[in-house]
Amino acid sequence: MAAKNPLYQYPLLLILVVSFAASIAVSCGSSPETEYRLIKAEALMEQQPDSSLSILKGIDRVKLGSDRERARYALLMSQSLDKNYIDTTTFDVLQPAIDYYSDKGTADEKLKTCYYQGRIYQNQGNLDDAMRCFINGREYRNEATDTLAIANLLVAQATILYQTYKFNDFIRDNLDAANLYSEIGKTDYQLLSLCNAIDGYILNNDKHHTDSVFKVADRIISDYPELSNIIAPYRIGYAMQFGSEDEIRDILQHFDSLDSIESYDRIHMAAAYLKSGDTAKAVQYINSISPVSNFPAALEYSAVKAEILEKSGDIKGAMEAYKDFYTALDSIHYSIFSSDLLFAQQQHDIEIKNLAETQKKNLVIWICVCALLVLFVAVSVIYYRYKLIKSRNLLKEQDIQRLRLEKEQHKLIEDNLRLRLSEIESECDTLKRLVQSNDEVTAQVSDAIKARIEMLNGLLAEKISGNEAYGKPYEEWVEKLTSDRKAFMDSTRLAFTASHPEFISYLEAHSLTETEINYVCLYAIGLRGKEVGEYIQLKRHYNISSEIRRKLGIDEHQTNIGIYVRKLLRSL
Repeated sequence: MAAKNPLYQYPLLLILVVSFAASIAVSCGSSPETEYRLIKAEALMEQQPDSSLSILKGIDRVKLGSDRERARYALLMSQSLDKNYIDTTTFDVLQPAIDYYSDKGTADEKLKTCYYQGRIYQNQGNLDDAMRCFINGREYRNEATDTLAIANLLVAQATILYQTYKFNDFIRDNLDAANLYSEIGKTDYQLLSLCNAIDGYILNNDKHHTDSVFKVADRIISDYPELSNIIAPYRIGYAMQFGSEDEIRDILQHFDSLDSIESYDRIHMAAAYLKSGDTAKAVQYINSISPVSNFPAALEYSAVKAEILEKSGDIKGAMEAYKDFYTALDSIHYSIFSSDLLFAQQQHDIEIKNLAETQKKNLVIWICVCALLVLFVAVSVIYYRYKLIKSRNLLKEQDIQRLRLEKEQHKLIEDNLRLRLSEIESECDTLKRLVQSNDEVTAQVSDAIKARIEMLNGLLAEKISGNEAYGKPYEEWVEKLTSDRKAFMDSTRLAFTASHPEFISYLEAHSLTETEINYVCLYAIGLRGKEVGEYIQLKRHYNISSEIRRKLGIDEHQTNIGIYVRKLLRSL
């Protein structure tokens, strides 16, 4: 039994699907009514092909809005005509689908278009182009989802293979189609395909495989007895090829009257009766058949008729039948071998092979291009990483160098600090001894020395402990003294008077005034000429400097006054 369409079983579901599709059509700019009819015709195609055809005929093709819609209508109309056994030999209906689906549409739409295009060529008798269409349609098989369309295409192609004596390919396609029909519940179509495979195996004289397929067919008949008439003629062919005369007679007894037997099956019946020895019955059957022109029935009819007439004594009729047989056979052979039909598959395979080779070359080129691109990217990444690593190493080296320099500078600062601390300690000790042992030191000098000692002790405590609180009084003292220039300079002179009396005496011996001695003491504590000038902020700074040089006998071009004073302090 033919499987029922799921949408047809559930009218509500069909209405919902149609309504949903119609709403999509409205949003896409198509006519809602046309879209509704197309969807409904497609839903009724399998179960009610006559209703589907009626719906499609009611659509005005002029109002079809787009190439896609016209292509869809053309494909559905071709499908409906085929379902209603209306053979057409023109492409008027299908052409919009051929034009559109040649490079657009789904795999199912492309496959169906190839199939119905091939069927039109078959109706024209143009088997070459029909075979090419079917072969092209098979290219979409792996992507297509319409199992029925795939199976129908295989059966149509198998018909042409039978006519070119490619029985092995004929068997293969029918068995393949039978499996597909079985998947979708098309049991009657499945059985017909199995019968075709049986016919092919009988022609190949392959009893083993014929028996195997018969077992599958018999299981179907046991479940669907109403399909037994489909396989009956093939049982006759099996008996004639592999059975005895008695087996043939037993099978013939199960057939009904002559009127219930198709013309093509009557040829088998006539041949079976002839082989069983019932020539009169064979003549009755052969005479009931009108001459046929289609292959292979025409050849079989002429061959069986010639043999029956010969056995019945009609030699002249037998010769005419043999003549018709060989004439038809030569015509068929000429038609086959003068066309490309025998080589259609080979040509297609060559085209596919060339296409595959071209694709392979293109793939190699793309692989090379991609490899070069990947190599370029890899080299770029490696170069970038190299530059990045190099930059990082350079920065690291710079950091190391900076840290080393900072460390050396810090060490130098520490060394200077230690030297300065040592000088401060030495100065502090000297000042203490002066205060403790020298009774001749004036009260003013003693007070200055004590203040200086106290500040130096605080500064030492800060450097030793790291506590800035100890250095605060020193900073305040320095700030106070340095802000009062004269007090600072007097304090410095008094400190040198106590700590380096020979130095002060030397200056006094060269007639330096108190102001000039204060000026020289600034050089003694380490200031340079420019710094001394900025500190005292006197316009006559240079005059004082020149006067000191004159009194001390310093040549202006020989040495710096600061260097001379510090050397003098160390020498006295």
